[in-house]
Amino acid sequence: MAKKKQIDREMGLFFKKARTDQKLTYEEAAEISGISSRYLKAIENSGNVPSFEKIKQLVCALNVSPVPLFYKDNHTENLDYQRLQLYLAKCSDDQITTILAIVEAYLRTNKNPT
Repeated sequence: MAKKKQIDREMGLFFKKARTDQKLTYEEAAEISGISSRYLKAIENSGNVPSFEKIKQLVCALNVSPVPLFYKDNHTENLDYQRLQLYLAKCSDDQITTILAIVEAYLRTNKNPT
């Protein structure tokens, strides 16, 4: 039985945008990621779904967050969200635990934020 090829056009567009935003050619992106330019073209243009290892290589090489690949409805483009992430990165484990408790309490009491 032939293995069916998985297709994900959104993933291809994600990597294409990351590459073109950095003004990298297929060959340049392939070289820094360690995958072939032919395979990169197949990911970007044909929607081929790479293995997790290849996704990791591309994410690291293109210096992009993998969050949009796995969480379609996220706030990564929101500047307040980005600032919050930066602040959280500076917090200790105890501070993060406290902030999490505050956020959970807030969300429990404000189920329909506007």
